[in-house]
Amino acid sequence: MTYYMNLVRHATAAMEKYPLSTVALDAEDFSILAKSSKSAKVAKSARKAVAQGRTPVIVEKPRHAETWIL
Repeated sequence: MTYYMNLVRHATAAMEKYPLSTVALDAEDFSILAKSSKSAKVAKSARKAVAQGRTPVIVEKPRHAETWIL
């Protein structure tokens, strides 16, 4: 499985688990760094993660069916 397939799989799982929230995942181990219905709270946690040398990936479940191209 490629890295991007793994990333999409974990992002999809996070969006399904927290459908009304914005979620920040760690790009290396795909752990959840933050989740909140308020994007500002997730952004604050993402900035902290960057300061620690981590790379956050921020995802949010679309409200309507969409096609994603990575």
